[in-house]
Amino acid sequence: MSDGWQSDPRLLPDLETLAQRAQALVQAETAVVALAEAGGTHVYYAAAVGKHAAAIVGKRGAAATAGLCGLAFDSQTPVRVCQAKGDERLRQDYVTALGIETALAVPIVHAGQLIGALMVLNQLEGRPFDAMAEQQLQSYAQTIAPTIASTLDKLKTD
Repeated sequence: MSDGWQSDPRLLPDLETLAQRAQALVQAETAVVALAEAGGTHVYYAAAVGKHAAAIVGKRGAAATAGLCGLAFDSQTPVRVCQAKGDERLRQDYVTALGIETALAVPIVHAGQLIGALMVLNQLEGRPFDAMAEQQLQSYAQTIAPTIASTLDKLKTD
């Protein structure tokens, strides 16, 4: 399942910085950088910042059961949830445990290849993520995709 480069300690600080920028961009309580493993069939939560970072970072699982990031992997389109409780697209065990009210995930794609996803949970102001937040996060994902792809390629060859 693992592609070997995900746990490389040289990658974590860069991904945490990207998560911090995503968090600030959309004023999220928590932001996550998830990487695609095994061609996108598995999700690796490589970096997270904010309130629920410790509960998320380092986890991995099948994309089919990973909830929001898995959906973003599968569709390669943004997935926005305005009301998390009861929304079948989200794992309700996490909704309850983490107090997720609103969430947004956008895929990170470079040269037609899925790299991962950015996911944000709960806006600090208590509002649902809206179309503007979705567009901002999607644009950011497109901006950082070449950098992440290059870093991952370098780590694979080292």
